[in-house]
Amino acid sequence: MAKKWIGIANVACLGAVLALGGCSSDTGNGGNGGTNGNTGANANGAANEPAGGGSSGGGKKVTITLLNAQDNGIRDKLLPDVVKKKFEAANPDITLEIVSVPYDQFDSKMNTMVAGGTPPDIWSHWGQSGFVDYNVRDMVLDLTPYMADFNNPNIPQSTLDIYKIDGQQKGIPLNIYSSMIFYNKELFDKAGVTVPNYKPGDSAWTWDKLVELAKSVSKDYGKPSAVYGFTYGMGEHLLTYSWDWGLDVFAPAYASGFLDKADLTDPKLAEATKFFQDMIFKDKVMPTKAVEESIGKIGDPLLTGKVAMSLVGSWAMGGFKETNMKFGVLPLPTGPAGTSTPFIYADPLMISSKSKNPDAAWKLVKFMTSPEMQMEMTKTTGYPPSDTVAYAEWFKQYEGLTDTAYLEEVNSAAIEKGKESPNHLIAGYGDITSFMLNEQQAIFNKEQDPAAVLKDMNPKFQQLLDDIKQKAGK
Repeated sequence: MAKKWIGIANVACLGAVLALGGCSSDTGNGGNGGTNGNTGANANGAANEPAGGGSSGGGKKVTITLLNAQDNGIRDKLLPDVVKKKFEAANPDITLEIVSVPYDQFDSKMNTMVAGGTPPDIWSHWGQSGFVDYNVRDMVLDLTPYMADFNNPNIPQSTLDIYKIDGQQKGIPLNIYSSMIFYNKELFDKAGVTVPNYKPGDSAWTWDKLVELAKSVSKDYGKPSAVYGFTYGMGEHLLTYSWDWGLDVFAPAYASGFLDKADLTDPKLAEATKFFQDMIFKDKVMPTKAVEESIGKIGDPLLTGKVAMSLVGSWAMGGFKETNMKFGVLPLPTGPAGTSTPFIYADPLMISSKSKNPDAAWKLVKFMTSPEMQMEMTKTTGYPPSDTVAYAEWFKQYEGLTDTAYLEEVNSAAIEKGKESPNHLIAGYGDITSFMLNEQQAIFNKEQDPAAVLKDMNPKFQQLLDDIKQKAGK
């Protein structure tokens, strides 16, 4: 029987959940099936010792490790300056060690630590791999024995259920990100271009319309002075480009976590890939991937003034807040299939199944997902929380930088209609991403025919999928 890896249906409920209603199996105590009514625990994790192995009590000081991916200084400052200081002050018997590495080194660092017998005690979706990959490798601790000690009534059961697998709670959502088209308002103002506020799902707002809008602000293509109208800033590869062309290559894998058959020859995938390739070489509104990577080394492309619009996750807003950049948002355009499907990233905190101090690690998870810290973290970083009360406050901090009413409308629709990112759902996704990013250079840097390149990739992709299953013992 296929394992239900993740509650994909629950992701569709998040729009209602974050609007403070709906989709919860609430029993009058925060929606956690009786677990959130525990009033003896506090946000600092200093009371109500949960069940489970390991200990942080008895006067013996222990050290726990959190693995972090650097994010242009936002979370990098939050973790040592806020989380570590406050957590250690509330829990003097625990030392929190933070290991921070660049995003593209997160997976390799994780694998090195695991292979060396010293896995991080706590981490989240901060690299290319995701929950299913960690879970099939038996890396994730079952938190069910601890849930009687979980005391945030503002994280509803339906949100927690996203990471409830076969009755086992495997993670506690820390942040919930949507994806939108963000744009640098100053660049459009300088170009004398007014951007319409399209309603989410408006069939008039198409990818062709986006290209027209991008052309209106692009200039000096390929030159040092260039401004590029658009980038696909999700960090994803071409296998996600075809969702709104009517194809999700990963759809057969969502039930099991494993993609059995490579099918890169579907005409819809070639058509979608060709569209984005044309944005580079024909329409000249999007940089080559090589140029885009160069811009990214400077900083967030929108903040550099080199890019006018970008499809990116709402984590980008932390940088907008930090620099006081005035920005606008747009929903994802409608594709040829008549759909508009944003990415959703529900990022949980996970504890290693090999942690030597799981009780101490749980205290950190409980601390970071408490109402007080969820509110403080979103105000500090500008990142959207999983806590519904803090989420309502998240929009307010962008007043003066954007139209917050429209931001809330677009964000809510994105969460309601969006699809969980496949990197959270597919085993071996880090390896798949590395393969795709390497192979697709022929398309996005060299203008080779997408259909021909995809056909050539297919047998190599099949071999990779077979290797992933073999490595997992499937």
